[in-house]
Amino acid sequence: MNIFAAGQPALVEDIHNICGEAGYTHNPELPVDAVFDIHLTDLPAKRQFLESIAADLIFTAAVPCSATEAASWAVNPTRVVGISPIIGKIVELTPAMQTAPEVLAHAESFLRDIGLEIVRVADGPGLVRMRILSCIINEAVAAAADGVASPGDIDTAMKLGANYPLGPIEWADNLTPEVVLAVMRGLQYEYGEDRYRPAPLLVRKVLAKQNFLISE
Repeated sequence: MNIFAAGQPALVEDIHNICGEAGYTHNPELPVDAVFDIHLTDLPAKRQFLESIAADLIFTAAVPCSATEAASWAVNPTRVVGISPIIGKIVELTPAMQTAPEVLAHAESFLRDIGLEIVRVADGPGLVRMRILSCIINEAVAAAADGVASPGDIDTAMKLGANYPLGPIEWADNLTPEVVLAVMRGLQYEYGEDRYRPAPLLVRKVLAKQNFLISE
């Protein structure tokens, strides 16, 4: 079985490695059996990719938009399934509203075959992990901008007071501010609620191409 992946380079490499360990190839000269769309921040690039690709099984990273919106751009929307970025050996999986039942079953079988643990979730920008983390990060960034505490002190308070393995600002730099902003903008667009409005400091950090703690 031959796979093709495009999007964030580091995550594409991870997918190639995971699939390679399971005996799958990623040869561009062979017919493609499954496609991974791992565009996490660039919606125009994501749309252009999905409009140009055809395969029996298309995994799209439901980060800047829902799987349903991503599927609406595809040549065959019934072949699209939403996933999260793969963390360790765990992946969130969601059907788009257009996903055919047999395609969802095929997707589950494929992901298990490459050694991943599947968590079934409902559709929406960021799915579960990225949505919750991004909202926490956004609030922490707003608090830092308001002078409540420094980014480092916010992280210390959350690690000591809430037993977080990383502070929210550390998480922001780990995920990248660009990805966090993409999730927040996707949520704000999807739900139209002000609680998902990106913190202005988050927007400015992305524009400046800066992390938070490295420049503190």
